[in-house]
Amino acid sequence: MILQVKDGNYFYNKKSQSEQQSYLYHNDINFDLNQGEIMAILGPNGAGKTTMLKCVMGLLKWEKGETLLQGKSLASLSQKEIWKTIGYVPQASKMTFGYSILDLVTMGRAKMLNAFAQPSKEDKQAAFEALESVGLGHLAHQSCNAVSGGELQLALIARTLVSEPKILILDEPESHLDIYKQKVILQTIKRLTKERGLACLINTHYANHAFYFGEKVLMVAKEKPVITGNVSEIMTEENMLKYFNIEVKKLIQKVDSQTFETIVPTYFGNER
Repeated sequence: MILQVKDGNYFYNKKSQSEQQSYLYHNDINFDLNQGEIMAILGPNGAGKTTMLKCVMGLLKWEKGETLLQGKSLASLSQKEIWKTIGYVPQASKMTFGYSILDLVTMGRAKMLNAFAQPSKEDKQAAFEALESVGLGHLAHQSCNAVSGGELQLALIARTLVSEPKILILDEPESHLDIYKQKVILQTIKRLTKERGLACLINTHYANHAFYFGEKVLMVAKEKPVITGNVSEIMTEENMLKYFNIEVKKLIQKVDSQTFETIVPTYFGNER
């Protein structure tokens, strides 16, 4: 077991003394991830998904419960130890400086260098190999300002991988991308998780992407119990109505030796 959350919960500070303090999540959060496993976090806007990621990583402190990395409480580890274990990939945003893609990825080696040390040839080579692993070696010397959103997102994944993390945490990596680039991003995440034996936690708005990863799902919504488990068990028509307020039909299709699952809205934009 690489990553575990035990009885985690959080609350925002009260704005006034008259406000009643309440936890963000209806019930405490409990899950664990092993090598090669992927968990998708699903829920509507405002359900606290990004806050949950921040608590898992220690960017925010759980008000209740704890995160454990390889069996050790996050609170007992130094920042250096935490960020040698965790690799975080935020949502891609347009770069305001003209770094090359290779320079961007090389920055991911900073946590492995001594203070004031300059990246070595080995660091540059590791960065280039990370770019190759996500299919961007040919763009190594392009400016970050000159590539597409999907390419920049892949570069951010490479920047995280170059530090050799054991846990990969991604916040909506496929947002604002067309369907082809979404496919490339998802394929890359799944392949690298399996090849490198990572534990991967991914926050996504796309419910059907959980079926592609095909493993664990954590579903959250305001004033609803946090539920987690196997994709087939959690991704049901009843849960989609309860957590997303949308009626869907779950479809299962066998093609050759593979079984595909998906959900399709039964109506879209019509008055009921």
